[in-house]
Amino acid sequence: MPKEKILYLFVFLFYQRSLMMNIKNRLKKIPFLVPFYRKIIHKYVKRKSHLTGKVTYDELAKLSDDELLSLMRHESHRIEKTIYNNILQSKYSIYRSKWHKLGLIYQVLESRNYPSNESTFLWSKKIYHAFDNLEQDFVQKNSILPPQFNSDLAPEFIDFLRARRSVRVWSAEQPSKSEFRQIAHQMIDAAKWAPTSGNRQPWRFLILVEPEQKELLREIKENHCISAPLLIFVGMDTRFYGALGKSERSIYIDAGAAIMQMVLVAHKCGLGVCWNHFADDLIGSREANKTIYSNFTHKLNIPKYIAPIAIIATGIPKFIPPEPARMEIENLLIDNCT
Repeated sequence: MPKEKILYLFVFLFYQRSLMMNIKNRLKKIPFLVPFYRKIIHKYVKRKSHLTGKVTYDELAKLSDDELLSLMRHESHRIEKTIYNNILQSKYSIYRSKWHKLGLIYQVLESRNYPSNESTFLWSKKIYHAFDNLEQDFVQKNSILPPQFNSDLAPEFIDFLRARRSVRVWSAEQPSKSEFRQIAHQMIDAAKWAPTSGNRQPWRFLILVEPEQKELLREIKENHCISAPLLIFVGMDTRFYGALGKSERSIYIDAGAAIMQMVLVAHKCGLGVCWNHFADDLIGSREANKTIYSNFTHKLNIPKYIAPIAIIATGIPKFIPPEPARMEIENLLIDNCT
């Protein structure tokens, strides 16, 4: 048996054991195993367990609609990027295989009578049908001219950003629940236009306007959350991540970009907002927190694969808090760090 296959069996069997993390760390420290470890784990373990490792119709058919759509968006995005990075011809066989995978995804979705007019489905199919002449038939056909550069527009927008505050005290007079549901949808509409790594679009939201819903957070979040007229729970679908391992950090970057756009829409409408940390580290820091979160997800039917990220509290503020001091730009530049 070739040396690489023997090493593969050795690494793979230990990787699956319950003490995986300790064993992985030990294997990484054995010099002659390091190159084989990295190659084998990525090729045979991580890749196969992640969505991007699904390549046959039968494998794809086992995925949920949401997983298929995320994979569809991801692979379509990667194909589109080949034009911007000028690599389609040099890596043609790789991206032709992704094109083939898209065809299988469409077949699975169509067999389930998935709506053919869904926006990301239509966008993906445009890329698919334009593959052989992608630059002309998709990129150039659907692009627009850039705006004229004007740095004079920056100060006004920075002033708008500077006026934003984290609000924790709410006015007695508030819009109706239906009005808050409407603004919540507008905030989510803004969130969906935020960038995500690989175009995964993994955000998942829950709008909370009923007092009994907000009470579920008591003892894990402060009173300004419980008393806020509108709460939006922000979670991320973990099924869409993992190509770079279980500790893939982009899940938090993707969430943060979307949340900031939500905050700015509410700010533009004259509402106060407080972005509240609500991730796994907070929840796991106390046994009481774990119990509260378990009850919260159970009562509100939040699936286990949704990773909690934040609670966005929104309403008309009783007052705008004082402006907090900010560091000078010079002190934020790495080359000036001491």
